Amino acid sequence: MTEMDALDRMFQVLVRTLQAKHPALLAAPFTVGELHQQILPYRHFRRELGLETNQEYELILMELLTGARGYLDVDERLRDHLGKELNANAPEPGRVRDFADAHVTVNPAALSAVADVFPQPGASSTRRPAGVRTPATGVETGPPRCRYCGGDLPMGRPLHFCPNCGQNLQVLNCPACGAEVEAGWKFCVACGKAVSESS
Repeated sequence: MTEMDALDRMFQVLVRTLQAKHPALLAAPFTVGELHQQILPYRHFRRELGLETNQEYELILMELLTGARGYLDVDERLRDHLGKELNANAPEPGRVRDFADAHVTVNPAALSAVADVFPQPGASSTRRPAGVRTPATGVETGPPRCRYCGGDLPMGRPLHFCPNCGQNLQVLNCPACGAEVEAGWKFCVACGKAVSESS
């Protein structure tokens, strides 16, 4: 049996997290920005991933986003640009943020290979990750959820911080550059990209 490295561990943590919090995304595309900032953010998963620094995290994430080992299905542009960056003498880990709008999906064969390790719980949910708009119907599928940890948020009162993880809910991160963006802003003041109104 081969020993699990950081890339294997990141994929297994991703699968386990999607199964627990966003099961619909096991078979649907999600953006690099959602993966980086909401689904598997370094600040919440650094211990589980066994990575000491954010730079290590972004380098492993970059490798995952090249489609390495067939874990994710990625487009050619993402694969080629990030692969080229990884092969550079001094790769810039922050390049992951340049592709925040790119879509990736979990490869079904890779998913089935780890399904025995992390069996999928009962019925599939269609709940979207926190911080992502609900379908056009506008019907909520349950209580509001924290965009950082996915925990349920209390209803009927103004919220500034998540009672589960303590994250500031008034501040968002730009999906393109990662800079802080206040709730209600339509554009990032750091890079000028449009910010979704999904909080």
